[in-house]
This record gives sequence, C-alpha cells and structure tokens, in this order.
Amino acid sequence: MTDRNSHDRQKIQLFYDIMFQVNWDLGSAPSKKQEPKENKKRRNQPEKTKPVPVKNKDPKGQEPSKKKQKQERKGNETTGDEKKQPSLVHEGEKKLANEGPLTALQKKMKGKLDGAKFRWINERLYTTESEEAVKLFQDSPDMFDVYHAGFRHQIESWPENPVDVFIRFLKERYDKKRRPVSVVDLGCGEAKIAETYEASKYIQVQSFDLVSANKFIVASDISDLPLEDASVDIAIFCLSLMGTNWQSFLREAHRVLKPNTGQLWVAEIKSRFSDKSGKIFAEELPKLGFENTSLVLGNKMFTLFEFVKQPLRQEPQTLPPILNACIYKRR
Repeated sequence: MTDRNSHDRQKIQLFYDIMFQVNWDLGSAPSKKQEPKENKKRRNQPEKTKPVPVKNKDPKGQEPSKKKQKQERKGNETTGDEKKQPSLVHEGEKKLANEGPLTALQKKMKGKLDGAKFRWINERLYTTESEEAVKLFQDSPDMFDVYHAGFRHQIESWPENPVDVFIRFLKERYDKKRRPVSVVDLGCGEAKIAETYEASKYIQVQSFDLVSANKFIVASDISDLPLEDASVDIAIFCLSLMGTNWQSFLREAHRVLKPNTGQLWVAEIKSRFSDKSGKIFAEELPKLGFENTSLVLGNKMFTLFEFVKQPLRQEPQTLPPILNACIYKRR
C-alpha cells in the first residue's frame, strides 16, 4: 500500500515538473537549440570600443591653449555672406596679387585678360545710351579702373595725348595771362585737367564722369548735368562723345555755356568720323548751335575742334550719322 502511494506521488510530482517547469537561472543563456542565428553572429563578433576623444595638439605634441581653441572655433564659423562663393576671376586675380611678382607667362596672360575686359567695356560704352553706361558702372565700379588702365595702355603709342593739348591751351590763354575762366571737363576720365589746375587762381575746373573715381570727379550722366543754365565759359569733350546719345551731350553743353562767348572744345579719333577727318562734323554742328572757329587736322590720330555758342532760332536738329562707334577688332 505504501509502495503504491509512493509511486502515485512520484507520478504527480513528475506531472507538475513537466507542466510548470521554470528556469530560475535568469542570467544563463538559452540552450544551443533555442539560440537564434542572429544572436549567435553577434556573439561571435569582437566587441567594438567607443573612440576616446583626443584634443588637437600642435606639432610639438602639446595641447593648444583655451584661447587658441576659441580662435579656431571662431574661424570655423561662417556667416551667410561668407558662404557665398566669389567669382573664379576675382579669386584668380586675388591669388596672383598675393603671390608677389608675376612670371613672364602670368604677365602675358594677365595682359590678355585685361585687354579683353577693356575692349568689352569700350564696346558697351559706344553701343549703349549713357543711362545704361551709368548703371553698368554703378553695378561694377571696378570696371572704371579696368577701362582707364586699358585706355592708358592704348595711348602710349600715340604721338600726343589730346588732354595734354587742352591743358596747354588753358595755360597759355588763361593761366599765363591771368584771366579767370570756368571749365567743365565732360567725360573727364581720371580728371587730369582738374588735377593740373587744382591750385590755379584763374582756372576753375569741374569734372564729370560716370564714376567718382577721385576727389575731382562728380558722378553724373553728362546728358543731364547738375549745372545752371549759361554758367560755364568752356566745355571740353576729350575723346568722350561716347554712347548712342552723344548728340544729347552736345545739347546739354549748349545749355550750360554762356551765350555768344561760351566755347566748346572737342577732340576725337579720326577713324570715328564718316569722312575720316572731321570736316563734315565741323560743318554739321551749327545745327546744334555751335559755330566752328578752329579745326586742327595735322595730328595723325585725332582732330581738334573749337566752337563758340550761338543762339538757336529753332529747336536743335538731329545730326546725320557722322560719328561712328569706336570698336576694336576681335582678337
């Protein structure tokens, strides 16, 4: 009886062990039969260690000071303006400037680049109205320097610069004889006339051009001058009748010159004239109220004109195409 009861208790205990088996070893891994393949792969891989941050060191192996670290962090920060990429041309010119003296090849390449810029600006000035030229230089003021650097290079081969002729005329006729005169230099370039007579007691020069490149120049469209009517003795156009509206420059000069005594001095390249000399130009200007008093044709490169203002009995007439644009040949 006892053996039978003992046998029954063993069966019951075996039943409970099978139905309610619990693995109390929570830290143990599951058996091989139950382990997923993914866990097995991860277990077999070597454990990766996190990199330990290391401070930047200088070449001597020393850690930089806090001040230097702050400067480096500040240098790495960029504003919205600094993120803008400058033009390749600007970067190239800056690099050449920082590298000191140019090699012969670099000088040759820079000369060609500057020449191309000059010819492009020159063509724009001759083939657009003055209002557009003003906007061009307002948007890119550095073009003024590029243009006049190219112009200086062009006239180096000339027998004489016409601006020097006008400087000589003023000295002989007014400065030496101590006669007061008010002069406007229209399209003055670098204002050489005003600079020459800055200290003169008798010659007072006002200079106007598209850009105020120095203290002598007033930036202005010379078809619309900030001057009073009949307030000027001499108006000078020295190689500056540029733009498709050049006739409006002459009409504005007529407005500001004194009646009957006001003088107009003009110098222009001979190749610009329809007759390659300028005689027709002199004959046509009375239609705008100017009588020709002097015509100098002897110079190989340019023609010099002197006119005196005459009253207009009717509206100024439009001149025929007697003055061509000065366009350089493509290279």
